[in-house]
Amino acid sequence: MLLGASNVLETPWLLLTAAIIVLAIIVVIRQTWPDKQQWWQLVIPVILAVIAVGLDKFVETDYEKIESIINSGIRAVIAQDLGQIDRIISPDYSDSAHRSKAELMAFCRGLLSQPLAEKIKKQQEQITISAPQAAAELSVRVHLLPQSVYATAGTLVFVKVKLDFTKTLYGRWFISRTEIITVNNQRFSWGDIG
Repeated sequence: MLLGASNVLETPWLLLTAAIIVLAIIVVIRQTWPDKQQWWQLVIPVILAVIAVGLDKFVETDYEKIESIINSGIRAVIAQDLGQIDRIISPDYSDSAHRSKAELMAFCRGLLSQPLAEKIKKQQEQITISAPQAAAELSVRVHLLPQSVYATAGTLVFVKVKLDFTKTLYGRWFISRTEIITVNNQRFSWGDIG
């Protein structure tokens, strides 16, 4: 989708490119017909550029909100910030191992009670949105801290997870389900964490 609304709202480059093209056309017209020159003609590309930057800065799309939640979750795991994790998890959370948000938070408290990861880098991400639901499949490279109990086989781990999201009536997204798919390209699930 070349001219989709989500593209215009997620990045300013489409409208900035249009502003440059409009500026080029206006310059050619002004040079070809000097008697038709008006000061306002040069304002059109400037307005397009301002709209592009304004939309990018002040309008957050569902995709950007979900991306923000994912990034926030990654930062929270590194910082061992249970409060931040609690803020992005849906009150109706459940997965194959945790029947509620309370069970997941208890698991996170145990997992993050000691140093875990120093860096988590996204390698691949695919987000599918069909509001009020969304899903993301995420592949990350986890650099474990050497003192982590999970670093016995090495400090670099490749993890693939599937996240489900739910949007509230007020437009806020929360993680409603998380499933581990693979660890180091081997099938894995919540039950395999020991």
